[in-house]
Amino acid sequence: MATPESQRYDRPHMMLALGTLVAVALVVLVWRLGLRVREVETKLAEMRQLRREMEERAGDLDRGLAVTRTHLAQVVQGEPPTVDVIAQGRAYRDIEPAPALVLYQQTPDLFVLDVRTEAEFNSGHIPRAHLIPLDELEDHLKELPRKDATMLVTCAAGGRSTAACQILADQGFTRLLNLAGGMHAWAGPKERDASMPPPPPVPTTTGTNVTFRGGPLSEGQVVDAIRQCFDPEIPLNVYDLGLIYDIDIDEQAIGIKMTLTSEGCPSARAIPEDVKKKVSALGQPNVTVDVVFDPPWHPARISPEGKEKLGLSS
Repeated sequence: MATPESQRYDRPHMMLALGTLVAVALVVLVWRLGLRVREVETKLAEMRQLRREMEERAGDLDRGLAVTRTHLAQVVQGEPPTVDVIAQGRAYRDIEPAPALVLYQQTPDLFVLDVRTEAEFNSGHIPRAHLIPLDELEDHLKELPRKDATMLVTCAAGGRSTAACQILADQGFTRLLNLAGGMHAWAGPKERDASMPPPPPVPTTTGTNVTFRGGPLSEGQVVDAIRQCFDPEIPLNVYDLGLIYDIDIDEQAIGIKMTLTSEGCPSARAIPEDVKKKVSALGQPNVTVDVVFDPPWHPARISPEGKEKLGLSS
């Protein structure tokens, strides 16, 4: 039989044990609540992701319907898009320089978007054109007309304008015309900053000056290697584009002198490096590539085969 003294002694131990049990129970409860909270957060995140996917799909459907309506309207107006444009569901189509000029002349309020650099724009642009460089386009969408307005997009040769059309199509613009060949192919009026130097004269000589002094590599091998290099803006190799001025081949080294379509070319470093890499791969490690701008490049330097590929031959 417990005495009063033993009861007094056991009471603190009982309270301690009870407190421990309560604490353990609270820890377990908090742990389980934490698990439940994490499960709920995971489910909420999944629901948010699902909602975003549904909104993206709904947006894609809306854009697709808008493009389809535009294609149907063009068919009704007697200006049907090409089969590949319809098949790919593209919101833009290429337009050749001649019909682009007619459209420009007949549509005084036509919105012309130039996505080149400011220096390129100042050296010569289509009158009434609006300059928004390609890398700034997404930040200036509010400066563009309504999304169903016809817009002529241009750059130097067609590469950046194609990228711009894709960006605008993703934003819901549906009447986009990509100027094929860009400003190099544009035969219409141009404006230029009076402070800029005059445009280069049409060169009297074309082609590439090749000097062969012997060695394991032939002229044909070097030219074929260079023909594997392309300007990202123009679907034509740099040799037929007329960017290669001189090739000097001897037993110990190969020297190449070339230019670019403009001093503001966005691929000013990549193209010469690619030329050097392709030629060096033939087995001659001593290859030098010098970039010059005198004389400046002119579309007249494009080879006859190149002009045919670009649709510039008369």
